[in-house]
Amino acid sequence: MTSIKTAIILAAGRGSRLKEQTLEKPKPMTHVNNITIIDNLIYELNNQKIKNIVVVTGYMSQKLEKHLQAYHNDTNIIFVENEIYDSTNNIYSLWLAKDYMENGFFLFEADIFCDESLICELVHYPHHNLIVVDQFKKGMDGTVVELTENSLVKEMYLKRHQGEGFSFYEKYKTVNFYKLSGHYSHKYLIPKMENHIKRDDVNVYYEQIIKEDIDEGHSFYALETGDNRWWEIDTPEDLEKARSMFNEK
Repeated sequence: MTSIKTAIILAAGRGSRLKEQTLEKPKPMTHVNNITIIDNLIYELNNQKIKNIVVVTGYMSQKLEKHLQAYHNDTNIIFVENEIYDSTNNIYSLWLAKDYMENGFFLFEADIFCDESLICELVHYPHHNLIVVDQFKKGMDGTVVELTENSLVKEMYLKRHQGEGFSFYEKYKTVNFYKLSGHYSHKYLIPKMENHIKRDDVNVYYEQIIKEDIDEGHSFYALETGDNRWWEIDTPEDLEKARSMFNEK
């Protein structure tokens, strides 16, 4: 059983690419068949005995809070609001939750729908400072990594590093699920986030910091998804794909 008992879920974004799905509700409340994205994640975390959950809200924050309070009254949910979600990126949302990182934490983005078996493997993985990854496939988008033979992350490539001619051969897509130790959070992550915030550099991704630390020689393990299903839901096409993948849920 993991010693980490806290999960931070980033759920502040507008989700405008989902079009009509987010006109009247926040993106994490989008239904994949008969359950919302964020409910699916919280139920899976609860089943793994993770019941201290910090949710960083933004767009339609009150609607999301009311929904989670109604459906998860047996879970200790702490809400942190990013009031300037529409002019900041996820580094700022994560920085707002810095007070809950002292003993380590799991990090999730609230637009990923997945199997509970993936959450189980993440929670019980024996090492901290872990990135969940999947072999890059057509239709994926975003940060990718290269791995060593020992399942350590050798190199991280943010979207802006994937210019013309970039090869995705033997690259792995980051699933935006992480397991980070209290030591790493206190000594590296929080101070580096704070430096960005002080410079008013609030429109970068938190992955920028993880990339810097990998480049400096910090060890991050990679947990491959294997047969565990997941999908990131950004567009109507993503939503239809997820509904098809998980049509028995």
